[in-house]
This record gives sequence, structure tokens and C-alpha cells, in this order.
Amino acid sequence: MAIPHLVAHRGHMESYPENTLLSLEAAMQCGAGYIEFDVQSTADGKLVVFHDTELERTTGVKGKLFEMTYQELENIRAHEPERFSLAFFKEHIPSLSDVVRLLQRYPKVTAFVEIKPESLEQFGLENTLTTLYRDLEIVHQQCVIISYHQQALKHIKEHSDYQTGWVLQNYDEQSKHLAETLKPDYLIINHRKLPNNEEPWPGNWHWMVYDITDPELAIHYATLNIPLIETRDICNMLEHPLLALNIEKHGN
Repeated sequence: MAIPHLVAHRGHMESYPENTLLSLEAAMQCGAGYIEFDVQSTADGKLVVFHDTELERTTGVKGKLFEMTYQELENIRAHEPERFSLAFFKEHIPSLSDVVRLLQRYPKVTAFVEIKPESLEQFGLENTLTTLYRDLEIVHQQCVIISYHQQALKHIKEHSDYQTGWVLQNYDEQSKHLAETLKPDYLIINHRKLPNNEEPWPGNWHWMVYDITDPELAIHYATLNIPLIETRDICNMLEHPLLALNIEKHGN
């Protein structure tokens, strides 16, 4: 039986504030061999691990990420007060460099690093990606850079040797032809967009689907030649006896 590998979506975000050092490390501590997180840019060009362009959902503070310097963001908590009240009030918005230092302590973990299209469009593809390559360099071999942004994937392939993943908006013929042109190492899609009980397009790539919290559904997708399952609830998913066979033992 094919047993899928699980990817921790923004860390163990079911139980901890998303995209925080606490969430990411919790996922690796419970055995995740793969994590995924989002990267945006601040007004002064510092890359941070954050999903939205507005601050309020995850910080409770009104404001726009693109109008704030990194120094201004350093004092803002990323504790998701609507979900967790003050339980994780000490959690800050991590810089990408903070997460890189964390990854250095878990050298067997692969990180899917999603550069958000809003930052690419706001601050320029060249500047943003050049900073991304530099910030990730020390953990280069652990990282796959993923994006919805097609031009970003082309740039990554032309100007670096990072592995790439294309996050698909649609599962259709046009997207298939684009995938064949872009030649990413991974294709990533919301599982609800795939046709039922069919293997997705074959090619020189690996498929990853999100966001799944049902262990049996994860195992089902593995039978359809989808080896990677992104989940917001990594630690609970890894309690399933079959999925637990792929737990990564991390020595600290």
C-alpha cells in the first residue's frame, strides 16, 4: 500500500498560530518530514513568514504589511487572538531568517517555501526573489520554492537551482499545458479541484494536495499517485498507524 508523506501546512496550525516558530517547530517535533510556510515582504524589503497582506486576522492589529517596516512589525504579536485569545501572546511574526535558523536544527526536513504573489507584484519579482535566494542559501538543499506566480517559477529556474512547485488555481487543459512548459518539480492543488478517483496528470513532477485532515482520505490519495498530503493538523494525522510509518525521527 502506498503511504503518503504529510506536509505541515503553515506548521501545526490546527493547534498553534499559523506560520509562527512555535507552529513550525511543533510540526517537526511530532515527526513531520515536510513543512510549508508563506513568505511576504515588508516595506523595507525584509522577508517575513506571513500569509496575508493585512495584519488583523492573525495579529488582531489593523494595518497593512506592505506599509510597515520590519522594525515596526517586530513588536506585533502573531498570536491569532480570535482563535486562541492570549494563549500564545509571546509569538511574534518571524523573519525568514528566523525560520532558516530553525530549519538548520532539523536538517532532514524539507520546506516548501511559498513566495506570495502580492509581494512579487508590490516590490518587484527580481528584487524579491533575489532576496529570497539569498536568505534561503544556507538551507538551500532543504527548500522547494513554490508559488502561484508563473513568472516567478521561470525566474527561479533561470537564475537558481532551487527546486520549484507550482500552486495551481485550476485543473484544466490550459493549466496542464502551462505545467508542461514550466516543468516544476511539484504540482500543488486544492484536493477538491481534482476529478474523483482519477490519477492526476502524469509528468516529471510530484503531486501535492491540500488541505486534508482525514487520514483515510490522505491514504486514498496516495493510491492515486499523489505522494504528498498537506494538512493543517499534522500531529493528529501522524497518530494514524499507517501514516505514522513515515514519521521522521529528529535528533536534537
